Amino acid sequence: MRLRLLVIIFILTFLLNGCNKAEDNTYQLDYFEVIKVKVDNLYLDDSYKIIEEKRIDNGVSVFLYKDNENRQINGGISLKDKSYDLGEVSVANTPDDLMGIEEVQVFGKKAVKIYGILGSNYAQAFYFLVEEKLEESIIQIDGYTVEIDLDDDGKKEIVSTLGTIPETKIFTFKEGTIYGSDINKSIGAKSVLLQDNDKKLFQVYFEPNKPEQYVYHEGSLLKK
Repeated sequence: MRLRLLVIIFILTFLLNGCNKAEDNTYQLDYFEVIKVKVDNLYLDDSYKIIEEKRIDNGVSVFLYKDNENRQINGGISLKDKSYDLGEVSVANTPDDLMGIEEVQVFGKKAVKIYGILGSNYAQAFYFLVEEKLEESIIQIDGYTVEIDLDDDGKKEIVSTLGTIPETKIFTFKEGTIYGSDINKSIGAKSVLLQDNDKKLFQVYFEPNKPEQYVYHEGSLLKK
């Protein structure tokens, strides 16, 4: 009798939780800590060609360069008298509108975005937080990225989208640490896309041909 009662309570609890989730249409996102990029020393010589450079304050500059052997396009950072290699940013002969260097604001911090493409439908970006220590200042994100203040707190998050069937991630900053969330995996969606930057709307597909719209709210997605 006691066992049957426990089973009934468990079933009722499960059903009530399901009803609450359906009522408020809120999906809590799972987060992971973002690992910082380690950079190698770079010794520039005549075999390297700098193809774009942006000078920042206090003797800091960020640049894209190509070496004659590999023909790939790498990113680099110069801090006063030393240079550091970010690794491959883009493939050779990338169109100008798909590769570059931009000064941006993310997480309430001054940053430089270095972006390019590594193949068809495969973009990537590096973010260099200028005022942080070098070993804590660089993250790499796969996909096409946009900086957007999702929660209207005056500090921009990063949203990235990768693949022909879109997989979208959100990157945030909390208590001195950068966190990312894979929305597709967190909520079990087949496709997620930031549909409208101004309205901050995400288009979500749980089933084919049935789009739903969500907004980001306090670490969750809330259905519109």
